[in-house]
Amino acid sequence: MTRTGRSPHRRHPARTATALAALAGTLLAGPALAPQASAVTARQVPVINGDFTAPNFTASGSGDKLTGWTVQYPFRLLPADANHPDGLAALLLRNKRTTDQSVSQRLRGVRAGAQVTVTFDDSTGGLKSACSKDQIAGGQPYTLQGSGGTRQTFTTDPGSTDWHRDRTYTFTADENEPLITFASAQTKGSWDCGPLLAKVRATDVPPPVDKSIDKNALPTAEAFEGNERIDARKAADHCAGSRNNCTFTVDTPYSYTYYDKARVVGESYLNCTRNTVSHDRPVRFTGGSYDSLSQSADIDRLPNSKDNLHQQFLRGFAKSSPEPWRWDTVTDRRIHETIEAGEASWIEGQAGRQRVDGWFIGEGEAPDKQIRLHVVADGPSALVPDRIYQRTGPFTAAEKSRCRSDRPSAATPVDAGAPATGTDREGKGGNGTP
Repeated sequence: MTRTGRSPHRRHPARTATALAALAGTLLAGPALAPQASAVTARQVPVINGDFTAPNFTASGSGDKLTGWTVQYPFRLLPADANHPDGLAALLLRNKRTTDQSVSQRLRGVRAGAQVTVTFDDSTGGLKSACSKDQIAGGQPYTLQGSGGTRQTFTTDPGSTDWHRDRTYTFTADENEPLITFASAQTKGSWDCGPLLAKVRATDVPPPVDKSIDKNALPTAEAFEGNERIDARKAADHCAGSRNNCTFTVDTPYSYTYYDKARVVGESYLNCTRNTVSHDRPVRFTGGSYDSLSQSADIDRLPNSKDNLHQQFLRGFAKSSPEPWRWDTVTDRRIHETIEAGEASWIEGQAGRQRVDGWFIGEGEAPDKQIRLHVVADGPSALVPDRIYQRTGPFTAAEKSRCRSDRPSAATPVDAGAPATGTDREGKGGNGTP
């Protein structure tokens, strides 16, 4: 007797389980793609143009560009005017051409949940004798805030134009590539005297890997152009515009192999007989892939083998894995099954899968215009074997009731309950013939 479909009764604690086989083609090919990130020490985080030297400039003063930073009218000082002990250039936060006295930049490679520390030097200064005694005496106030952190106020050393080395600001990022923003809080006095910044650096302590995220609800795909957020479709279309527009890089600490939740495969067999049943059972085990572009942005480029985004993903993944990426798998097996009298038998599969977290990065683009697209993909793994379990156990109450039910039989409407009147040994017309 068979019963098809998934049954909630199959998780009964009285059941027993025996692992039967690893599916074809999924033998252990190497170590897991990446161990869980312990993230116990800080790492250096790139700050683009943290010394404020790009683009090249030959005179202290106003300019319309500052590579890597978002600022309306940067006002930089040459090393000779900045008087930094390391001979560095400096950035003045104040500017007479705008009311926005801020500069900002996204810290690339930093993940949401990371503890970030920004280190920098500050001083009071400007061109020549721009600073009055009052401005020097009181120091110059400014603020610094990172995405997810509180806005902290700093003041350059009162009564001094010396550089204060290694000030720090720490915050916990609430988004990938958090934005840090310096802004002058000085509203009085000559505009060309204010807080000077130099030597901006950053470190972070990455968050632990979250392996509780289901493959059906991957993190939202997100994209940036320079320091600005953009629509994921715009970034995907840009990368797909040419074979080499973007390069995919795996974020190794956040990419890993794992075993998915077990699921029932095929039918459940109930042995309602009084004898042991032994037979061969065909089992088909399948697996598919998921990606955050398809789930959150309705962009079906990654699984499309003819799409440039697909090719960039495969090239980048191949650099981090000894086995190629799998989009789908189908495996047919035949299992010899033995079922004792009064027992149920069913098959469960537990797929070996892998999660890949990474970035598509635009090639040959200036930092202020560089396209970056963050995606997460999840697919069948060639690095760990799938598991198949033959499971047997006693009937549930409903199954026992079904096995005790009467077999189908036609009705006997005439004298159905009367005793037999004789035998059929006599000939036609005898007493034993109706």
